[in-house]
Amino acid sequence: MTDLAPWNVILIDDEPDSLNLISDMLALNGAQVHRAVSGMDGLALMREITPTLVIMDLSMPKPDGWEVLSQMRAMPGMANVPAVAITAYSSDNVIKRAGQAGFTALIPKPIKLNILLSKLHEIVG
Repeated sequence: MTDLAPWNVILIDDEPDSLNLISDMLALNGAQVHRAVSGMDGLALMREITPTLVIMDLSMPKPDGWEVLSQMRAMPGMANVPAVAITAYSSDNVIKRAGQAGFTALIPKPIKLNILLSKLHEIVG
């Protein structure tokens, strides 16, 4: 188990199974997870707390993950918060576009615990 106790994570995904799986994996490792089922809910959470990092699905009803990232970056205190994209539609083009858009990393679905935790530790330290 990895100690994520000091981490405050906002997790945004409209797919309940994915939201539950990632949330449970992070919480079992000690992270405080704030869940949002839509981009709008995620943006509302960002106005209430400053997270250690944000993990969001790219493919959601409007606003999708791309738009959430754009709005997030414009919020006070959120410009440098790491943002991790998750998607079932990973390709070289999507990975490149995510980097250009300002995502810190992209993790393909289905999520694998060891890959998720390793990548998050690389990002947060």
